[in-house]
Amino acid sequence: MGLIKKFLFYFGENKRSIPKYVVLSIIAGIFELLGVALIYPLILYILSDTDSNRKFFVILIATSIVLIFLFKNFIMIYYAYVQTKLVKQFELEMNLKFMKYFVFTDYSSTANISLHEKLQILNFLIPNTVNNFIFRILNLIVNICVFILLTGFILLKFPKPSVVAIVFACLFIIIQYKFFKPVLTKISNRIRDLSLILNKNSNALLLNLKGIKIASKESFFFKNYELVAESAYGQSAKSAFINSVPPYIVEPFIIIMLFVLIAVITFQNFYEVDKLLASYALIAASMFRLAPVVSRIQVNINGAASAFPYFKELTERAEKLQILSINEHQKTQAKPFENSIDINNITFEYENGKTILNNINLKINKNEFIGISGLSGVGKTTLVDIISGLYKPTTGNITVDGNDYDFKLNIGYIPQEYYVTNASIRENVAFGEKNIDDNRVIEVLKMAQLYDFIINNFPAGIYANPFIDNTGFSQGQKQRLMIARALYSSPDILILDEATSSLDLQTEDEICNVLKDLKQTHTIIAVAHRLSTIKSADRIVFMKNGTIECVDTFNNLYNTNGEFKKMVDLSYLNN
Repeated sequence: MGLIKKFLFYFGENKRSIPKYVVLSIIAGIFELLGVALIYPLILYILSDTDSNRKFFVILIATSIVLIFLFKNFIMIYYAYVQTKLVKQFELEMNLKFMKYFVFTDYSSTANISLHEKLQILNFLIPNTVNNFIFRILNLIVNICVFILLTGFILLKFPKPSVVAIVFACLFIIIQYKFFKPVLTKISNRIRDLSLILNKNSNALLLNLKGIKIASKESFFFKNYELVAESAYGQSAKSAFINSVPPYIVEPFIIIMLFVLIAVITFQNFYEVDKLLASYALIAASMFRLAPVVSRIQVNINGAASAFPYFKELTERAEKLQILSINEHQKTQAKPFENSIDINNITFEYENGKTILNNINLKINKNEFIGISGLSGVGKTTLVDIISGLYKPTTGNITVDGNDYDFKLNIGYIPQEYYVTNASIRENVAFGEKNIDDNRVIEVLKMAQLYDFIINNFPAGIYANPFIDNTGFSQGQKQRLMIARALYSSPDILILDEATSSLDLQTEDEICNVLKDLKQTHTIIAVAHRLSTIKSADRIVFMKNGTIECVDTFNNLYNTNGEFKKMVDLSYLNN
């Protein structure tokens, strides 16, 4: 119960609908009971001497039974509507709360959660928790209500045989649960683990398909995917099979219960034929209604047991991440950057204690082009993330124009991996802005040296959508589009994180020309392996082992720093 309370604490906005659902379940059970209970007097009247009054009561009772079951079915239709709505409200609430956490929490809090893990929460844990745990628990409620009312009525009508039958039924359900639960739990844990691996393998295969085909490694990667897929679907098949077994076990159990009850009732009412036949009809009707109820109870118990690990993991993740502590915040107004950004003796460590940056000191002046270089893993991107405000330094501080850096700067960010959306060019440039300024879109496209290409190739101009199936723009043109996107908000600072690493030399040179023009009006901070990107930088920060080894112009670094010279020579820039 403690886990359920935690779940409702984190995802309980719709819990007020649960009492309504329970009331409907009880009402459905009552009408189920009335329909079965009226069978006994109906049979008695049918078997009695027939006169006009008897015939009238037979017709009245029969009509009542039909109407009760019709009304009960109308209630069940409404019940199904309430159930479906409640389940989907839970699913929507869970999805939005986790997505809100991923979107609005500090970047440093979610950076260590991989994309695969985030997608597993949204696309696997939540749907399985909702459809295979919550949905089955709600089904259990209505079926248990019907079971209690029907068995309670039979117990009142036939106390001794019913006690035996009910004890037998409860033992039967408990034994099945004890047998199936550990098996289903083990399978569910295995499915959960395999789903994460399968998701990783599918992404690795599809995202690297070009390289895989060129290297003729299709068989290797497909076999890896196939092995995990076969295991995952095999475990799913086992789970589905075990959940399909109970109805076939329940059927002979119901027949045994029926014979037990008939035998005892026959012994008790052997000389009262009318009562005996009416009792037979009542028992037969009760068993006819109870058989699917007991079967559904068992199926839903097994299903809930198999999905319980997902429910548990999702609740624990909500508690660990404290998803309720995240508030949706409005877009904050960025403060202007007038003179300089001063980085004063900062260090940065991840939660595991690994030091990434140590004793970093750097001054970045307004409208200065700063290049950041060094081998992989020296902390270049981390330094840029701290300047961007995504991470807070572990020690030390940053000041902007002499003020502590506790506000938002107007930064345009151009990443290494960029994404276009299936929307018009103008929407891709404005990127999340509701009220798009077309004149500004055209202006920044011209600044990125992309506007002429668009006008010459797309009759709809900036309203065209050339991004369906990822076609229409080359890599270099997409990179220019990202520059236009970064410029749209009129940033003071442009940050490029390996933004030209995937471009050919000619396209890179064209992007460098764009940067030369932009550095007249913007502060540019560029992380680069391809040193040609930052050759025209005012200063280059050369990093080594998490520290700044030296800061100087390109030519001075080349002449005074052996490691930098080696990097330049290897990139064939000094020809």
